[in-house]
Amino acid sequence: MAPNASTPLAGLLELQTSGLSRVSLTVSDGSDQWSKDFEEFNSDHSLAVLGFKPDRAHTVTVRVLDIDGIDLIEPVVFDVTTEPLLQGFPEISVTSIPELMEPGVTLFEAAGYLIAVNEIGEVVWYHRIQFFSAFLDRDVRRMNNVNLLLLLPRDKIIELDMLGNIVNLWHSSGSSDGEQGSIPVDTLAFHHEVFEMQSGNLLALSVEFRSFFDYPTSVTNPFAPLGTEILAGDVIVEFAPDGTIINQWALFDMLDTYRINYSSLLGLYDGFFESVFGTALETRDWTHGNAVVHEPSDDSIIVSLRHQDAVIKFSRQTGKLIWILGPHENWDTERFGQFLLTPKSDEEFSFQYHQHAPDITDEGTYIIYDNGNNRASPFDPTLPDSDNFSKAVEYKIDKFTKEVEIVWEYGQFEDETLYTFFIGDADYQPQTGNVLITFGGRQPARLIEVTRTTPAQKVFDLTLFENFTYRSERLPSLYP
Repeated sequence: MAPNASTPLAGLLELQTSGLSRVSLTVSDGSDQWSKDFEEFNSDHSLAVLGFKPDRAHTVTVRVLDIDGIDLIEPVVFDVTTEPLLQGFPEISVTSIPELMEPGVTLFEAAGYLIAVNEIGEVVWYHRIQFFSAFLDRDVRRMNNVNLLLLLPRDKIIELDMLGNIVNLWHSSGSSDGEQGSIPVDTLAFHHEVFEMQSGNLLALSVEFRSFFDYPTSVTNPFAPLGTEILAGDVIVEFAPDGTIINQWALFDMLDTYRINYSSLLGLYDGFFESVFGTALETRDWTHGNAVVHEPSDDSIIVSLRHQDAVIKFSRQTGKLIWILGPHENWDTERFGQFLLTPKSDEEFSFQYHQHAPDITDEGTYIIYDNGNNRASPFDPTLPDSDNFSKAVEYKIDKFTKEVEIVWEYGQFEDETLYTFFIGDADYQPQTGNVLITFGGRQPARLIEVTRTTPAQKVFDLTLFENFTYRSERLPSLYP
């Protein structure tokens, strides 16, 4: 039944009829039953059968209908028995209130698997990733055509269908020769996020290196001697599906390159620099972009810069900065003060620190996963990890006054607080208004869906044992 060994819970049904027909499926596993009506009329059908569960006996009923909805043949019934989950498959536990959840299945990556679970935590689809990536920012999301878009840093982007077939493969030609048939994109790397725009073009984060003289060498000692440093700065790349670069924006040319922040002097790109250029030199991960989003309402681009504690917005048409969300410390206010968002009220307001994954709600607000690292800027004392917390926070921004306020948050004032010093996600859910939060940088990782109320109600709580996970997505269905 499964045409692709990497995706064993997905089947392929093929049949032919003498005239135009459509197909309706019903699948039962003894305790649950689900149906799928394929609306398209064809005489030659090749249809994905999705939703099988591991280690189960399933009964599949196939109806073939004419244009009037009349059965062309007697329903065909056959059995499908699936294999157990592979040894070493991530262990998952879920508690939930399904009637209060955003409908659909939850998709995430763990231990080299893409995994989808239903509302009670049953695995209903998985895919064993073909290519290895040691980096944890393995980003997966659904495309406009309902295929999956998978980022494998630092050189691959893959389009997969739900049967596990590779539809498209792109590579960053500046650091990789690519696999056979891969489409080259003239950039140095892919990392952290790939975002499909409404146009079908893709936005990705890349990187470049530049040398700077008389540069700060310490985030704890303001009197430390200056030095010459090689900085890694993010480049936002927009490219067409054929690999053609449409636009690119270098943050070195947009922001204050001499602004340092906690973590901005880390050498996270040292190994990559040596592998690409053949020289072992120390580098400084100045911005560490970890998200890029297109906002169609004003054709702007939003980028999360972890090592600057900043989320920025700039015009896609002009490349000019629009605003900066984050602590004001250490910015050159003469050049950048006009872009810094100001709290509407100091009462119970806090900026985000080392954040991830800005998401735009239907109301035009921004939900961000605030990791919370340090909760301070150089050269102020940092908050110990033992006292820290991570949270989802929703900001409302007045684009005219450049004021910002918090309208909702979850994670700081709850009975249970969770802290993840790296990775994480917070996604607005359009049907219920809930928020799916990925506390992914801890073991066990937790995926928690809550209502967007104060106080919030927890409606889904997935524990992922002995694994991290970068992000999670709620898909309305395995099908389109």
